Amino acid sequence: MVKMNNMIKYLISDLSPRQRDVIESRFGLNGDELTLAAIGEKYGLTRERVRQIESGSLSSIRKKFNNSPADKLLKSAIDCLGKAGGIKKDDEFVRELIVILKDANLNKKILKFIFEIAGKPNILKNNKNFYDFWYLDAHSFKKLSDFIGKAEKFFKLRKNEFLSKDMKIGDFLSSMEKETGIGKNAILNYISVSRKFTKNSFGDFGLSAWGEINPKTMRAKAYLVLKKHGDSLHFRNIAKKINEVGFDNRKALEATVHNELIKDPRFVLVGRGIYGLSELGHRPGTAKEVIGMVLQEKGPLRVEEVINLVKQERFLKDNTILLNLQNRKNFKKLADGKYHLA
Repeated sequence: MVKMNNMIKYLISDLSPRQRDVIESRFGLNGDELTLAAIGEKYGLTRERVRQIESGSLSSIRKKFNNSPADKLLKSAIDCLGKAGGIKKDDEFVRELIVILKDANLNKKILKFIFEIAGKPNILKNNKNFYDFWYLDAHSFKKLSDFIGKAEKFFKLRKNEFLSKDMKIGDFLSSMEKETGIGKNAILNYISVSRKFTKNSFGDFGLSAWGEINPKTMRAKAYLVLKKHGDSLHFRNIAKKINEVGFDNRKALEATVHNELIKDPRFVLVGRGIYGLSELGHRPGTAKEVIGMVLQEKGPLRVEEVINLVKQERFLKDNTILLNLQNRKNFKKLADGKYHLA
């Protein structure tokens, strides 16, 4: 196949020097892409006049396009998108075409130029819902939109189920393939271009709006770290783990993390500076209150049993628990030596 540089030279060979310069500048074929205003300033022309020159030049180029090497490139690109379900993320699309066409000089500027001449495929620019991606036609875009709607609904209906366990992408792919009949490779392409889905630092997959998938606040990061750890941690270690995981470029400061833990009832102080999650069995309350909850649930207990059960929820010294048990206002010692609520 003809190399890209030679292909471009062929396509613009019949243009005047000014026309070639306008086309090369607009598409960045020899450097940065320039605006109509910037080119107009260079030639002393209005933006509208530059646009007219660009439009006329592209019309001339289109007459040479059919049966040229550029036409073969287009067919390769269409075939590539077709095999991908009609959708491909911009960078991935370019990398795949470089491999297929075996030309390291190929880049997205050249592709944009060729596809502008051909009028297909289409590119959707980066916005709040999507990353840059190429698509074959309106049907392909509708298929993508329909799938995203179904995938969102799938997650929302199963939110509690997903957030209570590790959410791996393989489970999602199998479920959606069964539900929609779309192949896994096409599904991967669909979710890769959408900003609505993402993977967290632990490999869990789900909706970007979910704090456990895309934690943006320090509180959300602390929660996810503690949940994945599965046990209590000192706030300094929580801050350290947040930085080790590297959710983003924002550094977790110990004081900031501690302040967030204090404010949120999901975090339970189980020792000096040590916090656990209430959903993992840690209950809020003072030593006296925890002893009371244990006795209320279990009934009269021997001292050793009280100490053992309380220490499962709090990092307390034996003497601290014993001292609280002596509070006759709250607890009483029975004739058999066991303790119960007063």
